[in-house]
Amino acid sequence: MSSFKSTIQNTISLARYNIKIIFGGKFVYFILAAFFFFLVFGIIFALDGGDIFIEDVFNLLAFPAILLVFYPSVFGIQSDADQRTLEIIFGIPDYRYKVWLVRYVMILLLVFLLLFPFAGLTFYALVSFPILKMILHLMVMVFFVSAMGFCISTIVRNGNASAVIIVIMGLALLILADELNESKWNVFLNPFYMPNDLNEIVWKEIVRQNRIIMGIGSLVMILLGLLNLQRREKFLR
Repeated sequence: MSSFKSTIQNTISLARYNIKIIFGGKFVYFILAAFFFFLVFGIIFALDGGDIFIEDVFNLLAFPAILLVFYPSVFGIQSDADQRTLEIIFGIPDYRYKVWLVRYVMILLLVFLLLFPFAGLTFYALVSFPILKMILHLMVMVFFVSAMGFCISTIVRNGNASAVIIVIMGLALLILADELNESKWNVFLNPFYMPNDLNEIVWKEIVRQNRIIMGIGSLVMILLGLLNLQRREKFLR
């Protein structure tokens, strides 16, 4: 029993330590920022006077979800360099699997759990909707954005430069979102907003294909990022 308790305590301590590095010691600030933007947009929706639909909820929750995952995925390597733990990580055998992959899973799990209180507040304050289904669809987008940020950060090897590139790419994808509104290639596809000129079965197939494409794309970018991390000399210069 004492051994099990010790294992739990060590796991919690390790998680706290990694979260501190992942968020650069600013974890609380990121939660507060995400909640602030969520609250502002939620109030705007509530005071708008119009009806609020489930597709509006997806858009409302998408911003804090991306905000929570943006910094740790883009600035992860930079944070390790600033904390002077990069050399230690590269000294661990198969480090890219034991450290970075575990941290990446921690980020996704953390965002997944944090979305529940946001979704719960929206459910009780604005409109009822299937919370778990909403969060799972949001996590597909979170998975893709975080994988893209992680991959680019391993190529650029600088947090600020990676952030600029991601923002530019994000703006470009948002500009193209209207053109790709009914396309399976739309990264910001809202699965709860079905165009009036489409059959429900056709729309479900588009959403299914979109999720498969984004899932495969995310896995490819993660693997590419891990492969880039094998070139340790470039990161330790």
